[in-house]
Amino acid sequence: MVSYRPVMMTGVRQRSRRRAFAALLTAMCVVTGLRVAEAPAAQAVAVGEVAVTGSGDQAFADAMRTTLVRLTGRRSAATDPALSTIVGNARRYVQVFRPASGGEPARVTFDAAAIERAVTALGQPVWNRTRPVVLGVITRPPADADPVAVRKALESAASERGLPLKLTSAASAGLAGKDPVPAADALAAARAQAADAVLIGTADGTEWQWTLFEGASATVFTGGVAAGIEGAADLFALGTPAADVGPVSTATLDVQGVASLADAVRIQRLIEGLPGARRVILLASDAGLVRYQLDIPRGAEGLVEVLSSRIEFARVGSGTAPLTYRIAR
Repeated sequence: MVSYRPVMMTGVRQRSRRRAFAALLTAMCVVTGLRVAEAPAAQAVAVGEVAVTGSGDQAFADAMRTTLVRLTGRRSAATDPALSTIVGNARRYVQVFRPASGGEPARVTFDAAAIERAVTALGQPVWNRTRPVVLGVITRPPADADPVAVRKALESAASERGLPLKLTSAASAGLAGKDPVPAADALAAARAQAADAVLIGTADGTEWQWTLFEGASATVFTGGVAAGIEGAADLFALGTPAADVGPVSTATLDVQGVASLADAVRIQRLIEGLPGARRVILLASDAGLVRYQLDIPRGAEGLVEVLSSRIEFARVGSGTAPLTYRIAR
């Protein structure tokens, strides 16, 4: 059983950028009269913290396989021959080993940054560690489903894939009695609970049907209890894998149509979650336009490719300095 826990960025530089971002948004609200809403923070995943059953080479190798799945977003990474040298040298990446204590399992913490460098050096794409938060809601389970077992299976699958998951009841999400759930209601539930997407589970005979609502798109997965988690992780991690390959350079992005603090926070989270996006900095805001600077593989060209699959962003014009998009409502 592996474990997952969300962490916030902790470096001094990242903290100062967060404070600057918050201050700039507050000033924007004062100047423009925007309504202040609760601002959920971006969700980062601790890919290198894994529960283990021992401290030997085999235990570390197994934990490394879990880390590689989380880091790349691919189930196949655990057995990918291209990554076998990293698995074989798992011990060299160990930063901390904590023995079992007080009923808690032993835990190993790997140097995730070093593993990421090793993976990219092999030409393999990685999944940005700032990831969409998925709200999980079951509206109509199969008749024989055990609620405790279902919850455990969903949390375990999300942990193994490195997918941030928030489970709640249909009543709490305001979706009780809705079958099927309208897309607008599903997305409203996600926004109300500071999530980026919502995964709705219903019975499909003796199996499950999971519908993932994200923006204006809906994707259906059928199969076992974890089919929705597996499908969502594949979609988010592997939707544009080529965009995460290539030399990293800086791009500037202008986003129009920012009408509220909630809009600005949502845009920041979306940009941080783009494949390959790093060091996202808010530079300026004025009259409904927010300017960001970020590092991304292949710079402006790579950013255009990534944003082409994001329905939240509509291209304005064809210039590249800076790229200009309008946020979708």
